[in-house]
Amino acid sequence: MSGGKITPRDAGGLPDACLSPIPKQRAGETMKETPSPYKPAPFFLIAFAVTWFFWFVDAYFSGNGGSQALQGLLVFLGICGPAAAALIMFWLTRSPELWSDYRDRLVSLRHIDLRTLPFILFLFPALICTAIALSLPFGGSPGQFAILFGPAIMTLPALTGIFLAPALEEAGWRGYGVDSIRSRFSLFFTSVSFGLLWAFWHTPLFFITGFYHNSLLSSWLFTANFFASTVVMAFLVNWIFYRNNRSIIACFLLHLSADVSMSIIPAEQFTRCVVTVLMFLVAAAIVIGDRDLFFKRTAPGIGS
Repeated sequence: MSGGKITPRDAGGLPDACLSPIPKQRAGETMKETPSPYKPAPFFLIAFAVTWFFWFVDAYFSGNGGSQALQGLLVFLGICGPAAAALIMFWLTRSPELWSDYRDRLVSLRHIDLRTLPFILFLFPALICTAIALSLPFGGSPGQFAILFGPAIMTLPALTGIFLAPALEEAGWRGYGVDSIRSRFSLFFTSVSFGLLWAFWHTPLFFITGFYHNSLLSSWLFTANFFASTVVMAFLVNWIFYRNNRSIIACFLLHLSADVSMSIIPAEQFTRCVVTVLMFLVAAAIVIGDRDLFFKRTAPGIGS
């Protein structure tokens, strides 16, 4: 911290628009904090409303003869929810500083700490392979040690979904959503609350016939594992987010690595449960090892 002004580094990387100099208090005056420009409630309401509208419509058509093209379009439009909500909130805020900060984090590579790249790119392939090895004594198939590049994955719609989904999600979640909660609370609370919201956001997908999430309803364990893994994933991505100067690209790469790994490595559902346990252990080690980042309350003026 320098002088009497809170810097973005002191505040966990939030832009100056979220910060304010600490005013001098005169005798008899009550200290007032500058309110944060971030508004989490409207953002998440818009993101959920946009996504759930299209995905629940898709769920209806999936059971009533809707074409694959229509269903694919509805899924895509639903994925746009977080990014659309972020753009709407930036427009409503009318802050050139916040908008400039967003654009810079969205496209600039200079925010990325190269030391975190091995973690970003190889964490999930390593976790999945470890989980497969651990599943073998419990009846897991050695055939899980494979790479699938079959027709189902190499189609244009599948590849578009694999790349576009994390890009559009991170443009919204890390573009505005996570910062909006972080501007008021610790990173630990932010990660828990966002993780629960993020998991809940996927709910309509469970009602789309033929969708991966719909297949999980065959087992309460597999369904619960999806929600648990999403909450744990929030901790991992948020750590990368703030340790890479709030780079949206870094979060996209980690999210993409997870999605690609899960798509091309044929891990069984029991193995995916083991992956979640391993993710939890990694997240717990990160939280303990970087406890100041997760538990230190931000400085006055950020509203946390």
